[in-house]
Amino acid sequence: MRLKTHQKQSQISVQEAHRIWAKAQSRYLMINNLQFLSSFVHDKDFKYIINKLKDSYIEQANLVEKELKRFSIKSPEPNKTDVVSTGITEIASDKQIARLIHNLMKLLLSKCMKIIKEIVYNDNLREIFISITKDEVMKLYNYVKYLKLKGWIEDPPLYPNVKGKEIIAANEIWELWDHLYYRYLHIQLTKIYNSYVSDPEFSLILTTGITILEKQSKELEKLLINYGVNLPDKHPKNIPTPESKENFNDKFIFNIILDSMMNANTTHGFALMELVINEKLMDLFKELLFNEIYFIDKLIRYGKVKGWIAKVPVYRVRS
Repeated sequence: MRLKTHQKQSQISVQEAHRIWAKAQSRYLMINNLQFLSSFVHDKDFKYIINKLKDSYIEQANLVEKELKRFSIKSPEPNKTDVVSTGITEIASDKQIARLIHNLMKLLLSKCMKIIKEIVYNDNLREIFISITKDEVMKLYNYVKYLKLKGWIEDPPLYPNVKGKEIIAANEIWELWDHLYYRYLHIQLTKIYNSYVSDPEFSLILTTGITILEKQSKELEKLLINYGVNLPDKHPKNIPTPESKENFNDKFIFNIILDSMMNANTTHGFALMELVINEKLMDLFKELLFNEIYFIDKLIRYGKVKGWIAKVPVYRVRS
């Protein structure tokens, strides 16, 4: 059993091979962009922040290069050692450069959300990409706080009807409401699917998932009520027991649940990228994202033990 597990971790899927290469390429491009943009920056503190970001991406690139070497995959074109600008330094303001970097960081994080959905074959590689994703989240989170401190973030439309003195953006209200609506929907769907499950252990996992979703729903409800926002309609609590469980098998239900969790992960990530006003909500969505990633990883590992994960095309077996 141990030998079989080791063999599996010595292989990667065709998509995982591409994602390792693409991850390295995007880091090298980002390093080049940061080096180039830094040459136009006047603010010493901002230049220091850019250099710290660059060092972080270099560290990520080195980490991914080790995986490229381990699986004998060709490396992408590396970043230049240095980028020297001979243009006019006043061509762009520090604020413009800061906003451009912000958008580039959001682009890299969006790619991380997609990758979490695709790295299911090699558990070790998924651990590395999860670590990079969390690092990207924290970098973006801290960078937004820095931009707010400098006054370089443009405020989006604020929600005008909030109770109390707390400031919250209109899109932040939407994300709270949409995430609560999503939870109501998936609590109901999970209950329906659980009524068809035959495996007692898998049924217990789904029941635990429902409990987690209900706990998250209560937290979202409190926030929306506090902000004076109407809640979406709930679904009936009780689900009738089906007369037959033949319509769905456990493997099918498992993959439906896993896919919905991966979609939720993407929803959390994209929501977090758009939050710039209310730091309390930024903390909340960060926690939701990290929890979702954790549960996805555990569910993938469980599905492999049960033989419910699809057999994807393998790229290469390490000799």
